[in-house]
Amino acid sequence: MQDLPLISVITTYYNSVQLGDFVKSSMNCLLNQTYSNIEFICVNDGSIDSTLEDLEYFAKQDPRVKIFTKENQKYAQYSKAYGQEKASGEFIFLFDHDDLIDFDTIEKCYQTFLSNPELDIVTPIVITKFTNGEIKSIHNIYLSDSLEFKFKKFTGSQIIRDTVGKYDNHIRGLYRKDVFKSNSYNFSEPLLNGDEIVERLIFEEAKFVGNCDATYTHFIHSDSSAKLLSPKKIDFARTDFLLREIFKKKGIYENRRAIFEFVAYKNLVNAIKIFHSFSSDMSREENRKQKQRLEDAYHQLDKKTVISKFTGFAKIYNAFLLSSFSLLFTFYKYKK
Repeated sequence: MQDLPLISVITTYYNSVQLGDFVKSSMNCLLNQTYSNIEFICVNDGSIDSTLEDLEYFAKQDPRVKIFTKENQKYAQYSKAYGQEKASGEFIFLFDHDDLIDFDTIEKCYQTFLSNPELDIVTPIVITKFTNGEIKSIHNIYLSDSLEFKFKKFTGSQIIRDTVGKYDNHIRGLYRKDVFKSNSYNFSEPLLNGDEIVERLIFEEAKFVGNCDATYTHFIHSDSSAKLLSPKKIDFARTDFLLREIFKKKGIYENRRAIFEFVAYKNLVNAIKIFHSFSSDMSREENRKQKQRLEDAYHQLDKKTVISKFTGFAKIYNAFLLSSFSLLFTFYKYKK
């Protein structure tokens, strides 16, 4: 048993008890993993409920539980970066506190590495569910219409190419340490979805990404930070601004230009609406900063490509809106 390599499972917790008693549910599936040589890196991200007390209870029951408490910095990327630094295993598994995995998920991922040593990432089948149990999607790396398992592997370069514009794949898995730590989640700019930029850069470092027949159940919660209406969602337009440059430099933008720009336009419109919903609560400096980010996103948008995605009246309508930032910005200030 001692010959098994150490695997680090990183889970970040923020008010996890208040949000849904997630410390207990996550610990139930983690501590019962059939693979034994694991360290559980639990990052308490400045919780103000009883999350820390619950974590300490489990740490007393199992010495593999390691708790690290940090000040909340309002963005998940920083708590992930903290766990990334603390993880010492040869393999690393990133796990969301409100998700679930099978008891043998870690073991099956590891066994897949043994059978396929060329892999740098192994992902279970990812089932995305709403909290009422309804299945939204199934990904066997790429979208699948069933849970039937078939081994697949793809190069990391293909995986990142297929995230340009939108994720055509869904990977939640076990990473070789050097690949997982190749890019820090401590991204230079705080963004609601900054971790999605880092994740893409990590994918690119993998020679191959493969899958196993375990399952990872990812839940969509209506009250999660990604779903709640918040001024932080203006970040989506900023993320597109940054990703466009990254993808262009890597030479992977052109083949999915139309997908990227159409999604970026939708994100920009949504960000403008959110700005108007919260602008009265912003300081003058924050208001100026956010408006400038929106204008920057508008100017980088490939408007010709966006307009080409529409037909008929919708084409005329959107071409008119896209003719100037002031027009687009003012239109969605008053449109309900």
